[in-house]
Amino acid sequence: MKWLTICNTLLWQWILPIFLLLTVLICGIRLRGVPVRGLHRVLRDTYGAIFRRGCAKQKRIFASALAATMGTGNLVGTALAVMTGGAGALFWMWISALLGMILVYAENILGIRYRKTDANRTAVGGTIGYLRFGTGNRFAVGIFAVLCTISALGMGNMAQSSTISRTLSHFGISAPICGLLTAGILMLILRGGTKQIENVSIWLMPLLCGFYLLGCAVLLIRNAEMLPSAIQRIFREAFGLRAVGGGFCASALLHSMSIGLRRGIFSNEAGLGSSALLHMDADSDDAVMQGKWAAAEVFADTVICCTATALVILTAPYPIYLNAGDASGLLMYAFSDGLGNYAGGFLAVCMVLLAFATMIGWFPCGAACIRYLCGSGAVTGYLAMYILLCFAGALGSPDWIWQFCDCCNGLMALPNLWGMCRLSRTFSKSDRTI
Repeated sequence: MKWLTICNTLLWQWILPIFLLLTVLICGIRLRGVPVRGLHRVLRDTYGAIFRRGCAKQKRIFASALAATMGTGNLVGTALAVMTGGAGALFWMWISALLGMILVYAENILGIRYRKTDANRTAVGGTIGYLRFGTGNRFAVGIFAVLCTISALGMGNMAQSSTISRTLSHFGISAPICGLLTAGILMLILRGGTKQIENVSIWLMPLLCGFYLLGCAVLLIRNAEMLPSAIQRIFREAFGLRAVGGGFCASALLHSMSIGLRRGIFSNEAGLGSSALLHMDADSDDAVMQGKWAAAEVFADTVICCTATALVILTAPYPIYLNAGDASGLLMYAFSDGLGNYAGGFLAVCMVLLAFATMIGWFPCGAACIRYLCGSGAVTGYLAMYILLCFAGALGSPDWIWQFCDCCNGLMALPNLWGMCRLSRTFSKSDRTI
């Protein structure tokens, strides 16, 4: 247990942030700042297409990828960032979103470019594709596939099932009953394959996002007079400026920057390699377009949803966010101000749906990796294991299992980032034109 804690501290607080920023720098220079440069065109070509007829497959992939990206971190993770890093952490989460958009744009271009079809007419692409056919390093792709499989089973499945169980326990639903219900519904969805996952995601995600953002909008309208001071506080604290006297504090700046960047990157999962796996089944060979959709997912996750959560907290009366001891309690405090007794139910519904969306969104990632490692026949066994571990997660597991899965989740990013850096020289002029 102790060595896992040390490993996670080194990995998540030092190695990954440095490696992520280095990869962003290399890919950002090669891509001339795209997609951040030309962001308005990216949003026009993606969000604008949602309301137009056509590209039904792309919309389903977008919803499925968003389901995997968005999770309870958008609520509790954002509250934790504001609580520990101050209001300025939100500004650095915005910066992390811009950096994350470059990462997912780059990895999805590579994922489509190196996509191939195997003897069974199954697409082999995404992260597996460019690590296998781009770098030619079988060891790197093997390590990534093993770690991604474990991460999907652990953080993408068991951890989410545990969150659902703990949330519903407050409403008198026992863990075994919760586990059976969750596993049963999950089995009905996943046994239908990728198409069924996409079909569920395409109605679940708009419903979930709309429901949550509507609740946030009610609170922000109610506390509209607090918005100007909250926005002022975000920018002031982001750069270490003191409220009284306008003094500058370098340690406050660095602390806010560190918390905001880390929480933002962890929220949108940019750089892990999961985004390219989810987009590899696209029916278009337009790599740039897949990169745009992936960037739009990061924008929705961090800039829209995380911002809404943070502003609700920052505009709550009698702000105590810097002294709160529990992120979940801080969320409940902020939402209770406007929703009263309904706050608990509102947050419970959001937490359960976000966790369940993550479970169905991560399954295709693990399935793609197990298919590469063991062949298509192993996917059925993987599905059975996924359902069983969903039930086990609801019952609770030792802390070391979560620590181990967290470690695998971070380690899977390393071969992916290495592959992106190595293949960054293949980006062409067309990749920089959006």
